[in-house]
Amino acid sequence: MTLARIAIALACLFIATPALANLGLEGRVYCDVNENGQTDIGTDLLLDGVVVDVEGDLGFSGSATSGANPAFPGYYSLALSLEVPQTYTARVDESTLPGGGTVIQPVTGEYGFTATFVGQLFRSDFLVDSSACRDAPEGACWLTAGGVKFNRIMDMAVAEHGPQHNFGGNVFPSCDPDPGNGGQWNHLDHPNRLHFQGFDIHTVSCGNVPGIEEGSESPVTPFNYIEFEGTGRLQGIKGNKLGPVDVSFFARAEDRNEPGNENAAAGEDIDRYYIHVYSDPGNPFGTTLLLVDGDGNAETVDPVTITGGNLQLHASSCEE
Repeated sequence: MTLARIAIALACLFIATPALANLGLEGRVYCDVNENGQTDIGTDLLLDGVVVDVEGDLGFSGSATSGANPAFPGYYSLALSLEVPQTYTARVDESTLPGGGTVIQPVTGEYGFTATFVGQLFRSDFLVDSSACRDAPEGACWLTAGGVKFNRIMDMAVAEHGPQHNFGGNVFPSCDPDPGNGGQWNHLDHPNRLHFQGFDIHTVSCGNVPGIEEGSESPVTPFNYIEFEGTGRLQGIKGNKLGPVDVSFFARAEDRNEPGNENAAAGEDIDRYYIHVYSDPGNPFGTTLLLVDGDGNAETVDPVTITGGNLQLHASSCEE
């Protein structure tokens, strides 16, 4: 493997996005939430639905849309022509920006680059100025989480050894719920040997938990909780022969800390999580199949604290 190919592979790993074969362009589209004119990863909002147009001097023409894959918010990628050398120009279609936004990075509004050999991967991130990204409509938010787990802590009576529940995914990561059916949510209940996969998700509400500071810090978001629901499938694992069974679910995530359980031993607030999976949409309280709740009562929403991972809320520039 050449040094160039090693560098390309490491770059793809670092940004945790799909690798492009042969020759390609990739990047993310950010909105300048704090209005400082520079990209701040973890603070600036990732924008979905933004079209990036690319033209080559040998006749290549193509476009890609950010967030086309719900697993990678704000990310776009495009395979380029294998005809090299070729010089390209990449620019945002500003008609696809929210709230009449404009591109502020790069300052020229476009990137130019030259492909000299097959195997190159180019990166072009765009930063956008738009009031729509700073003044999110009430109730417009979405959620990402990864590698989250919990065992016995505070109000959750489960076994001490190892993670009892793992969960994560993304919820409504787009202005339009159609891409990816509103996201995907997974939950593994190890004691009961169950795997739940949620899809066709929509946001019920976003807001702030009474008694704690409003909003969340990374990224800057005016909310600290989200409630969401949808349908999905539940099936047994590790010898449990249940299912797969079509189910409905309701969940709540509280983004109280960054990361989720930092400084928990010092008494700092900790992210909290609740989920209820049931088989009969007409009678949710009588057909519980999976429940994570502080008091074990499906009729009340009592989230539990987590011991690892992170629940991260994002402000959307649009309403569901």
